[in-house]
Amino acid sequence: MVSLNEIIAQDALSSKHSLLHDIDSRIKLIVLILVIVFSVSVSNFAIFAILEAYLLILIYMSNISIKDALFRVLLILPFGFFIAIFQPFIQPGDVIYTLPLGITVTQQGVAFAELLLLRLAVCITSVVLFSYITPMQSIAEAFRKLHLPKEFGMIFSLFVRFLFLFFDEFEVIRQSQKSRGFGLSNKAPYKWKLKQFGYLFLMMFLRAYERGEAVYNTMACRGFTSDSQIYTSHNKMNIQSYTYLLITIIIILICIVIEYLPVL
Repeated sequence: MVSLNEIIAQDALSSKHSLLHDIDSRIKLIVLILVIVFSVSVSNFAIFAILEAYLLILIYMSNISIKDALFRVLLILPFGFFIAIFQPFIQPGDVIYTLPLGITVTQQGVAFAELLLLRLAVCITSVVLFSYITPMQSIAEAFRKLHLPKEFGMIFSLFVRFLFLFFDEFEVIRQSQKSRGFGLSNKAPYKWKLKQFGYLFLMMFLRAYERGEAVYNTMACRGFTSDSQIYTSHNKMNIQSYTYLLITIIIILICIVIEYLPVL
């Protein structure tokens, strides 16, 4: 489980200064969307290698440990593996192996599973890079500056502000349960442990609901309505931001040429 210290360390790491950290948050968000949209629309393995290498170079330029970044990617990748592992058995195509009970493995299914994992790896790496070089508050500002739906920006702004508060509430409840003998390592019955987890999430839901009501009433008392405008800083984009976007677009264009090169 992620600790509060790790969350604080992550936010501090994203707030430092480097060649990529100083890029405007709007450009970083646009680049993230471009990479993800493009990676899920191509099927050439060479393109995935180019995109992954480009993202790793950016991580290195940001003075971030590539080992830590890859560890985070590999930590999330197994969740996609559980989806990809079933594709060879459910995708129709040329049968390359037959298992008992009439279960077949198809060549197209294996290729689709590999493609799915490669797409997921590139997308996760781009998100990890984005989280390393962009503070959470800057992400909320980027949503507003790009004129995305303001409800979405408002929700994310509240999420950023109250993330640490809810984490503290979670730790308080968990410490209270541990003081009463609850722990995964004890020899209590499984049903009792499951019941305690239910209490934990129920209390978190009630605390979140109460906190949300209190925050909304406080904002309403100060004149907040659905038409209220949230302050957004007006920082001008520097040459680094435009260069970052231009290089990314050039690499994507090169990948598009590679994707359709055999057809030409």
